[in-house]
Amino acid sequence: MPLASRRILAVVLCAAALLAVLPQSVQAPWSAGLASVLWGPLRPGTSALAWLRDRVRAPEEPYAGLPAELRDALEERDRLRGELDAAALRIGKLERELGELTGYRPAERAGWRPRLANVVERSGGRSAGLLGIDIGGAQGVAEGDPAVVGGNQLLGIVAAGGTEGRSWVIPLDDRRAGRIDAVVHPAGSAGTAGGAGGRDASRGPRPTVLVQVVPQGSRTLIGELEPAADGRAADVRPGDAVLLSDASWRPAAQGMRLGLVESVGALDANPLRRRITVRMESDPSRVSRLVVKVRDAQQGGPR
Repeated sequence: MPLASRRILAVVLCAAALLAVLPQSVQAPWSAGLASVLWGPLRPGTSALAWLRDRVRAPEEPYAGLPAELRDALEERDRLRGELDAAALRIGKLERELGELTGYRPAERAGWRPRLANVVERSGGRSAGLLGIDIGGAQGVAEGDPAVVGGNQLLGIVAAGGTEGRSWVIPLDDRRAGRIDAVVHPAGSAGTAGGAGGRDASRGPRPTVLVQVVPQGSRTLIGELEPAADGRAADVRPGDAVLLSDASWRPAAQGMRLGLVESVGALDANPLRRRITVRMESDPSRVSRLVVKVRDAQQGGPR
């Protein structure tokens, strides 16, 4: 290959790599226009091939050979069947949305109401990154509102910079969510799933443990356990539920699940202290729908 051609190829590859790493919000305004320009020279060829295909293999006329009235009746039947199928799909979608919202039914005078949202965009950078959702200020969404899935699984928090019809959610495993105060509930205790793991036959029920966790990405949060008042290590085990207990978060988010304890081990820097690894139950990079708990202005709920 000539040297000039190699240089041109290298420039093109570098430009393509640079465009690929740009955020989607930067690519959207001009990518559609560029695609139209590049596709333009191919349109005459595709039209000619489509014409040739129709000449070689002409499309079959439905209900050919039948009387005109019967053919019209059959075509009308097919049209109505299509509309019925489309209506059934819409009904199914509405039933699924209603089922999802039923799990978030607030108590009377709770001060919040659920808003179902679809994830329509994901920012670049770290794994998952910010989640763009299709609701915003027009639906009552504000900075600091909690985003949840599965009824009681906390997914993240609404970030600043939203618009009337679009908001951004910071996932819990993103460092931008900051340090989070939480409480570890033994598995099987009140409000958590599990069997009898919260009770030891010889020592009785295990107490809850306060912990501060830090996002680490990839659905994980890390927390350092403080020794108990008597100097003994806190009794935390894999499978215990970790619930939000942070005054800086909305009241509607308190007590929601951050995840489950995945492992408990000693700190490398100080073997006398222990740390826990908490794993989120939902993967932010795969979530397509979520619910935002927004303030109910009619009830004047706390912020």
